[in-house]
Amino acid sequence: MKYMKRTALAIFLGLGLQSAVAEELPGPIQMLADQGLTIVGKFAAPGGLQGYAAEFQGRAISLYLTADGEHVMIGNLVNSAGDDIAAEPLYELVTGPSLENAWTQFERATLLQDGNPDAPRIIYTMTDPNCPYCHRLREAAEPWVAAGKVQLRHLMVGIIREESPTQAAAIMGSPDPAAALAEHVSRRNRGGIEAIPRFVRIGEPIIRENHRIMRELNLSATPVTYFRDENNHVQMIRGMPRPEQFEAIFGPRP
Repeated sequence: MKYMKRTALAIFLGLGLQSAVAEELPGPIQMLADQGLTIVGKFAAPGGLQGYAAEFQGRAISLYLTADGEHVMIGNLVNSAGDDIAAEPLYELVTGPSLENAWTQFERATLLQDGNPDAPRIIYTMTDPNCPYCHRLREAAEPWVAAGKVQLRHLMVGIIREESPTQAAAIMGSPDPAAALAEHVSRRNRGGIEAIPRFVRIGEPIIRENHRIMRELNLSATPVTYFRDENNHVQMIRGMPRPEQFEAIFGPRP
């Protein structure tokens, strides 16, 4: 594909015209950097192409510069087995570091500890007290949590309803946040937990910081779940995981 003019490319990628700093890049790659892509690194590609790993708003994008240096292709390049040849380079250069950064952010946050603190598997999840899919995720995890195999660590936020920030703060400000969350879930058909003012005051700074983390990680909905796979790579799932994903997230079923 011959590289497109800026206005056409912006429509194709859904990008606004944004500035980016990039030096000594071939013309077509520099043009994409000028459109707002962050060019993270290069990787080997077949057929005389040069691969580039790029990132835009948390999305990893593969670029392929032609041998003449005058054209760029954007998107997946697959081999005869159907494998995307950029999958590993994009993880190593873009996705992996981004997910490891998210993992570190969660580790440093004030979290709601849910389950055996000595459980061998830690799952981080972003939870709104009024998110039905968050509650479904917790129900799905129950066999692993009850067996002491998994501890869920909730980054509590308040984004679903008007009362969510106050209830999230009340939960995190209570003497036993895990018990408060469980009480809230049990009473959700009756409006949930009572937002006791002194608990809200204690919890509000935690929720504000959690919202900052959410913005920094470009997250906007709940649940979002982070776990480590069999290769110890951090993986992320937005929304309610599918049943066939449970063992990948939580481990072998107890």
